[in-house]
Amino acid sequence: MVIAVAWQTMRAHLSGLVGTFIALALGVTLLTMMALTLASTVGAGDGPTRWYTGADVVVAGANEASVTTGSGEDRETASVRTPEIRPLPADLPARLSTVDATVVVDHAGYAATAGAPGDTAHPWSAAGLHAYTWVAGGPPEARTDIVLSAPTAHRPGDRITVSTARGPMPFTVSGVVRSPAQAALYTVDGVAAELAGGKVSAIALTAKAGGSAAALAERVRAVVGGDGGVRVLVGAGRRGAEPYPDSQQLTETIALLAASCGMAGFVSIFVVAGTFTYAVAARRREFGLLRAAGATPRQVRWTVLVEALLVGTFAAGVGAAAGAALAPRFARWLVDSGFAPPTFTAHFIFWPVAAAFGSGLLVALTGVYLAARRAGLVRPIEALREAALDRRAMTPARWLVGLGAIAATLPILAVFPDAGSDNTVALAIVAAMFLITACAMFAPLFVPPLVWLLAAPFGALLGPIGVLAGHGARTAVRRTAATAAPILVTVGIAGSTMAAFATLATATDSAARERIAAEATVVPTAAEGIADSTVAALRTVPGVGAAVPVTETPVYVRESDEPKDWTGRYVHGPDLAAVFDLPVVAGSLADLTGTDTAAVPSGTWRLGETAELWLGDSTPVRLRVVAVLPEQLDLDETVLLPWALRDAHTRSLADAVYVRLAPGADPGPVAAVAAAGGGALIRTAQYLSAASARRDRTNRLGTIAVIGMALLYTGIAIANTLVMATRDRARELALLRLGGTTPGQVIRLIGVEAVLVTGVGALLATVVTAVTVLATRNGLSGAAPSVEVDAPWGQLGAIVLGCLVTALLASTIPAAFLLRHRPAGLVAARE
Repeated sequence: MVIAVAWQTMRAHLSGLVGTFIALALGVTLLTMMALTLASTVGAGDGPTRWYTGADVVVAGANEASVTTGSGEDRETASVRTPEIRPLPADLPARLSTVDATVVVDHAGYAATAGAPGDTAHPWSAAGLHAYTWVAGGPPEARTDIVLSAPTAHRPGDRITVSTARGPMPFTVSGVVRSPAQAALYTVDGVAAELAGGKVSAIALTAKAGGSAAALAERVRAVVGGDGGVRVLVGAGRRGAEPYPDSQQLTETIALLAASCGMAGFVSIFVVAGTFTYAVAARRREFGLLRAAGATPRQVRWTVLVEALLVGTFAAGVGAAAGAALAPRFARWLVDSGFAPPTFTAHFIFWPVAAAFGSGLLVALTGVYLAARRAGLVRPIEALREAALDRRAMTPARWLVGLGAIAATLPILAVFPDAGSDNTVALAIVAAMFLITACAMFAPLFVPPLVWLLAAPFGALLGPIGVLAGHGARTAVRRTAATAAPILVTVGIAGSTMAAFATLATATDSAARERIAAEATVVPTAAEGIADSTVAALRTVPGVGAAVPVTETPVYVRESDEPKDWTGRYVHGPDLAAVFDLPVVAGSLADLTGTDTAAVPSGTWRLGETAELWLGDSTPVRLRVVAVLPEQLDLDETVLLPWALRDAHTRSLADAVYVRLAPGADPGPVAAVAAAGGGALIRTAQYLSAASARRDRTNRLGTIAVIGMALLYTGIAIANTLVMATRDRARELALLRLGGTTPGQVIRLIGVEAVLVTGVGALLATVVTAVTVLATRNGLSGAAPSVEVDAPWGQLGAIVLGCLVTALLASTIPAAFLLRHRPAGLVAARE
């Protein structure tokens, strides 16, 4: 009986169900796309072996920072994959030479040249570890010979300059090879070892004829012993010996997608629940008729739930399929934008698709149930009366959810001053979500005064039409609140997120400009960085007071029983004060020397204590704290490391060299030395502006990734909700026409109401944005020399204007179509 009634009501309200179908289908599409892309990051760097395919056993250093807690069944290990692999002990090749196998010692030093792929020099003996074919020429024989990977325009006999960690070096191309392995440059074995600074990246062993890989692995393990920093890899595990330089980028991709997934979940739940709740609440007259005809409250509830289940299942299925189809395209956009590694893609995984399908359907059914329960509990005559007038728009559920959202917001706002810069924007977004929820729940309380405020000018300009529009928006509180909700979430999320990012970026720029005292900076142009030989040459140029190289790399600090990614900044401590104005709480940066010291931010370690952390190649180190820095934005989660420690654990290139010139010194000779070393001398202000522009672009694209699809969805939701609301007013518009109102007056009335609805949503969103941005400023105020609220007013204004245009079109176009019918026919239309 209930199913039959539900089917009949669905047929009678088929056009009305389109709006709920669209909301749920698009919401599940958004959820599926984001969840599927996030799930695809699991194992993203675990591809097939490419370099060591010809070896039976590969010995390589560790490439993880791990924290193990508990014991027995409660033992847990949290690990982070590092971008570089730890070098092997220098004596290990000699020890493994006693194993009955063919042994190849592989080195990997930085080397790159224009017009050829690859940035690593390997010994020619390592070329035999994987397949390759000759394109031209032959193997290297002299120390100045080099083999390039195809595709390249270079040919055997060409003289080229190769950028290395030792500086630019001349080579002669002896050959060109094509290989399915990673692109590389090959030199004679001795030169490759020198370019790598003597560091051994891996040792590949191949069993003699008749031997097995398993037996060889056991013999190798016996030689290696219990050294936890050395791995013995066989089979598919050999892939672990190949560096994955994109691991840091993949970590950032995961963080970005987690934020995007959270945003997608919030807006989807918000819009789907609101749309289904409004769709049911708008049918109170119909439920009153059902109650008058003898239907029980339970039958009314079940009728609506069955409707929602049928429509929701179909809509969620369509959304899940669409999201699965769009996820690879979104992943490709992430790659093209530089947010994901080049090889990253999204592929079908069942559980995130099923989770998105179930979540969307559950939210829809919950919203329908709450609205249907209220409609089913009232007496028939009360239901009929409530259909014409909102007597009690604030339900207990609204009070409960609204107060809960405020209660959740307050502790978040309270922790802003103690949150690091990395957490400030994330906290602002979370706080905005709760505040938007609270504003949406309490909107029926805010609608009357806000509409009165906004409608006053229209009453003066348009006369009765303006007055009637304001009166209608104030009287139909539930309808106004429901149609303003998508605008609230659109403008509120955009304003809070974009303003928080902009404020953080402005404060970061301010901090950087305050700290750097060097007038000029040498930046790399033809290489990955600046070699030590170039730095040494810069220091000898007349007029150069100091030339301080800086290199940044990830380091990992134990935090909450897991390794957390921090920034390690290698600097030359004794000369640091000449180019940087860094505050020190305790100790002295001049003591940042040797290979066992560090300067740390306050709140982590104290002066004289031992800082335990992992370097970017997973090497664990114990460093004596010689200086403590205040908690500043540009020093947040940053450890300063001595320059001498860099050689054994990085590719030994400087990211930039800060140069202090004597007053009146000629920068020409400095620029010439920089150019000879593959760099360029520019003003520090220019360097910071370029860095700021890159960061702004990254922030802009990051904002698009986090909220772009969500805003597109909420924009569609604005149109969808207003189309539903206008369609449900067919009788009201017909009565206005029968009362003598012209079609043009009715359209103007609907247009004014759309403007009022947009104004209500935008004003509530302004409150949300103001609270979150002020909280962001408060959180950053103690971490930077100056923090000014910065918001992209032009972009936010464009978003509000877009909401207004959408609201006007979505309201007036359906109204125009309704007005094409005879008023008497609309009044008599069945529900």
